[in-house]
Amino acid sequence: MVDMNKGNDKLVERLRSNTERGSILWRLVRPVVRPVWSLIHNRDYVSDYDRDYYLYHGCVLPPREMLGRLGAPFLADGFYLESGIAEARRLAARLAYSKSSLVVDIGCGLGRLATGMLWEFGDVQYLGIDSNPVFAEWCREHIERNHPSFRFIHLDVVNELYNPAGKIDGDRIRLPLADATADIVYLWGLFTNMGPEHVRIYVSEMSRIAREGSRIFLTAFVEENVPEVSFIPKGYLPYECVKPLQCVRYSKDFLFSIFSRYGLVVEEFRHHGGAFPSQSEVYLRKEKVAA
Repeated sequence: MVDMNKGNDKLVERLRSNTERGSILWRLVRPVVRPVWSLIHNRDYVSDYDRDYYLYHGCVLPPREMLGRLGAPFLADGFYLESGIAEARRLAARLAYSKSSLVVDIGCGLGRLATGMLWEFGDVQYLGIDSNPVFAEWCREHIERNHPSFRFIHLDVVNELYNPAGKIDGDRIRLPLADATADIVYLWGLFTNMGPEHVRIYVSEMSRIAREGSRIFLTAFVEENVPEVSFIPKGYLPYECVKPLQCVRYSKDFLFSIFSRYGLVVEEFRHHGGAFPSQSEVYLRKEKVAA
């Protein structure tokens, strides 16, 4: 049998290497490239096509002008698709995924995980939630429309980075699912751009929607021997952070205490284990309530 863990780890290592090289290259060329793009096209990022999607290896992907909003590495077609496939494989290898599982992707962005799941598993149960209305609408039009078991919801929550004009304050958020309905809850990069008061609400909500014994995966900026919360800590990332909430770092003890408060057990913590600089991976399990 093929060891899916080893295969996926190799893919993640390749993605991490590409990400680091891409970040360095982007820092070097950005001062020249972006002004030229803006002068020629009067916009920050340029799509190769006039349409709002393009095909790559048979997959419908967002145009580059949208992918650029996720970060420079995602401008590479192969990286976007391969990273989505790697995340889908993570579900099966590490999170007890089966084709009957309902996967809830909080902060789904442009459907990177959904694209990987379609590649790996076909039409299965998936719900993506995002605060960015443009991202959610693109996913509905180009993924959900052709694959109805993949659903996408725009949750109009205020976020200074992604949705500053949102109507729902994070303190009043309620995810659009009944209690104990999700088999896997997935939050890639959500807490990297979120303050502690909203993190508490999201942890409470993901605990509410998760079935007993279900798995949760998330990435975050987590360190030991640092303040409980640091907004844009100087020199922490290998690129410049200038936007609100672009980097929110937590102390390990502080973040893990929030998980414990809402009945979530840390099964594994991989310090800086993600494909992106300084992002750590956290695997959680929803505790079973004793009879």
